Amino acid sequence: MKKLYIILCVALALTLSCQNNRDNNLTEAHIYIVNSGLQSVEFYDLDTEPTASVAIHRSGYFSENATVNVEVSEQALIDYNAANGTDYQMLDAQNYQLSTESIAISKDERGGNFEVQFNYDAVATLEEGHKFVVPLLISSNLAVTEGKEVVLLSPKMLPAEIFFAPNKVETVRWSKESTGSWSRKLTVSVPFVNPTDVAITFDTSKSAFDLISQGATSWYNLAPADAFQIVGDTVLPAGSSELTLTLEVDFTKLPSVYRCSIPVVLTANSENFAINQSNFYYLLHLQQDGIVPTIVDAGDRRQKWSLLECNSCHGNMTATTNNYFHMIDGDATTFWHSGYNTSSFINDNISCSADNPYIVAWNLEAPHNLVAVELTRRSYKDYIAGYFEVSEDGYTWSKIATFDHIAECGGNETLVGPYRYEFNGDANVQYVRVCVTNCQRGTAVATYANIAEFNVLEATVSAEE
Repeated sequence: MKKLYIILCVALALTLSCQNNRDNNLTEAHIYIVNSGLQSVEFYDLDTEPTASVAIHRSGYFSENATVNVEVSEQALIDYNAANGTDYQMLDAQNYQLSTESIAISKDERGGNFEVQFNYDAVATLEEGHKFVVPLLISSNLAVTEGKEVVLLSPKMLPAEIFFAPNKVETVRWSKESTGSWSRKLTVSVPFVNPTDVAITFDTSKSAFDLISQGATSWYNLAPADAFQIVGDTVLPAGSSELTLTLEVDFTKLPSVYRCSIPVVLTANSENFAINQSNFYYLLHLQQDGIVPTIVDAGDRRQKWSLLECNSCHGNMTATTNNYFHMIDGDATTFWHSGYNTSSFINDNISCSADNPYIVAWNLEAPHNLVAVELTRRSYKDYIAGYFEVSEDGYTWSKIATFDHIAECGGNETLVGPYRYEFNGDANVQYVRVCVTNCQRGTAVATYANIAEFNVLEATVSAEE
């Protein structure tokens, strides 16, 4: 019995000791602003009164109820500017309103918050980098952590933008044996919780590609409209910030072309959210496997092609020497020589020129799915740079490739090629022209250029296919 009494006394002493010391390592209760100091508060332009929330936190010993008082303090702004060498100014009191001037935090709570509602028009008209702030100071019946008692709210209005995430250009290869469909998830996003249902529209036409390329003249062939579709609800629902759609491509309906493209451009939305100008599209290039660039009419093309125009001449261009047909005769030892003799023979298709660019344009006499051009120089230091153009009708031209021999020969100007320049194909090209814009050699009259061979190549399917 005596032993049991001793054990009980020891246990009671230990218990009392634990109870008396359980708060020994707890710090005094403190109140502070979670994000104190200068804070940029950003709002999206949703045509609603923007509201900022300020969080208050309690740390340390949890045994008392806390009352936190909030006030706009011009003195706090003066002190902040003095300490930091800044020149922030008070935002006019008419342009904001505090939700409360006092916050009650019970002894069982870790914190609370209050809100500042700003005037929409006032914030929307503030310039980028403005100096206007709302300086707020807290006080409490509990200790306030030094340096954490002030927040300076600097409001900023951001455009409510909508965009593709991710925005990218993708290339996918396919073959004639491809069956079924290929798909890619497309995500449209807003950087905020959408307040209402938003209907979204897309454009997949040629004008959509023109918008993507922003006037670029590279030649693209659009995939047929029935070869692809966008599947899914095109309404971004209220309460969400993301919409996922699916682009489906039917390989069996793609034409046998070297490359074709599908542009998906975000064009409009029912809430008139601004469309982000860096992330407004998805562009898919489809490239067929087994395609071999083959020289068009590799045999006696002289019997098939006709001259559309030529603005440079040298002597009698219908004669054997320097005949422009030498550039398509299949013989790299003969050449076309641009000229400078303004008294030369001229016909309906030829006009003399003593200046760049020298232009020679050919009618292939039938549409071809062109995918590349080749150029072989005369073994001489003549042309330096230029470009190629193609046309379906002989009137409207698109630049499809450029050349720069100095860069291509790596400084060894004796190299003559042939040099190949590939581009995105189009099945309806009938007219091609070469434009020489820079020549190295010249006379007292003008510069001139020589071209030994000019080939155009169309897309053909290899025998393995």
